[in-house]
Amino acid sequence: MPKILSVHDGFTDAKPEEVGYDAAALVRLDRHYAELIEKGTIQAAGYLLAKNGQVIAHRTMGALTPADDSLSLMPDSVRKVYSITKVFVAVAIHQLIDRGLLHSTQRVSDFIPEFDTDTHRAITITHLLTHTSGLRGDPGFYQEPYGLPWYEWWSRVNHEYWGQTEWIKLLLSGPLQNEPGKEWIYCSAGFVLLAEVVSRVSGKPFEQYVIDEITAPLNMTRTCFEVPTELYDEVCYVSEWEGQSVRDSRPFEGRPPRGGNGLYSTLSDLWRFGQMMLQGGTFEGVRIQSKRAVELQTANHLHGVVHNGWGSKRKDFPHGLGWSLDAAFDLSSDGTYSHEGYGHSGLYIDPAEQLVFVFFVPSTRGYTDESVVTPRAIVWSGIL
Repeated sequence: MPKILSVHDGFTDAKPEEVGYDAAALVRLDRHYAELIEKGTIQAAGYLLAKNGQVIAHRTMGALTPADDSLSLMPDSVRKVYSITKVFVAVAIHQLIDRGLLHSTQRVSDFIPEFDTDTHRAITITHLLTHTSGLRGDPGFYQEPYGLPWYEWWSRVNHEYWGQTEWIKLLLSGPLQNEPGKEWIYCSAGFVLLAEVVSRVSGKPFEQYVIDEITAPLNMTRTCFEVPTELYDEVCYVSEWEGQSVRDSRPFEGRPPRGGNGLYSTLSDLWRFGQMMLQGGTFEGVRIQSKRAVELQTANHLHGVVHNGWGSKRKDFPHGLGWSLDAAFDLSSDGTYSHEGYGHSGLYIDPAEQLVFVFFVPSTRGYTDESVVTPRAIVWSGIL
């Protein structure tokens, strides 16, 4: 292999065959990723696979950055995981539910007065968690050709209104796209608002809450919202804009919380989080949330809800409280839940097979079937 495709292995706990997994599937997976890198579909690839609580594969290949003299992506390299942040919001909300500080069917207006309007009063915590609030979807959700005005609007939220509540009014501006509970509309803004609820109920900035209550107890030592200077050279990025954003250090307070896409993490840190979910809310003797909270998050809460985005025409789309349940069409087991992140990354959890799969496939192309769907099929094909 060329130098840029050299393979790097991280820690493992067991051999695949010791937990009922066919190691030949990992050979196929490595070959597939290497071909995608050689074709330029992805810049690099990294994955961690655990079964029965034991890591059986932890491997990376490809370049850390787009620079010609880039270092390699390593097993402990840091990557912004974008929308995987949303499941940390879901866990934070359910921790507060566990503590009796809110409930899932509570109206958001109980916490954020700007929701106390005829348009928004009916929206609940559950609506935001399930993307059924009716609020404006992410740009491109309806495959509309001109998304720039949305980005300009979000830029105003991020840069003009720090320290004010006007950003909330901007997120709520305009009519609802549908009545709450009627349509699944992927809405990152909804998780920014949920993060604001976490801040107001807990009394801490959302980001600090996640560090104190989730990542630190799980010993996720390389997971953060602000990359420490000593890790700058270990962060994977695919564009000049991404590289610059790594050094974009701003205070947690006085700005919209980064609940939609702000987290940086590593393969092994995300595995620790995923293993906590798989083990009913506990990991290495530390309880993060109740068993029932995990069961609620990963159960389907939508019935007869339509999904008309991204070219889809679904009449009964399933979704959990923050978690995607739409993976049963491939080789994964019924009950598998997941979340993916732009650019592209993923965390998949299969309780039936006691399997956790984490992957990074950094690319300026974002999501492609051959870099996301095909590897998932290869991974599940190895289950014996």
